[in-house]
Amino acid sequence: MLEQYPVRLIALDTVVPGKTGGLMCPARLGWLAARLEEAAARPTLIFMHHPPFATGIGHMDQVGLEGAAAMGEVVARHPQVERVVCGHLHRPIQLRWRGTVVITAPSTAHQVVLDLRDDAPSMFAMEPPAFLVHVWREGTSLITHTSYVGEFAGPYPFFDGKRTE
Repeated sequence: MLEQYPVRLIALDTVVPGKTGGLMCPARLGWLAARLEEAAARPTLIFMHHPPFATGIGHMDQVGLEGAAAMGEVVARHPQVERVVCGHLHRPIQLRWRGTVVITAPSTAHQVVLDLRDDAPSMFAMEPPAFLVHVWREGTSLITHTSYVGEFAGPYPFFDGKRTE
């Protein structure tokens, strides 16, 4: 059924039972490479739990993804990878990585405190819960929106009807 969509979705398992950090072992790397080679011309999104990059949030980077550099080599060989979408961090983060964009989703519960000191304590805050909405549009590829969960004042109109062209 997913073959009807113009973009290919790959769910990549990075979880190690009983551990907080993730792993891209040789078997998982081989599996990912094989899936990417199956449809080299088809735009592809990779969904995984652990992000393959250091965030600057020290306590989260300590429980990151082992084997991320090797995964980066696989992804770099496959320009059809439009986006790598991750969780784990409970913060919205994005960066350019190995020829694509990697983003992390905010949490629908609590967010990890944004503290970029090397020795920052492991803390969370009750910032608004949120999730990502992905829209595929021909001609622009993937558009990702962050949608906050909750009741907020508004919406309020902001267009006054006067256009300047």
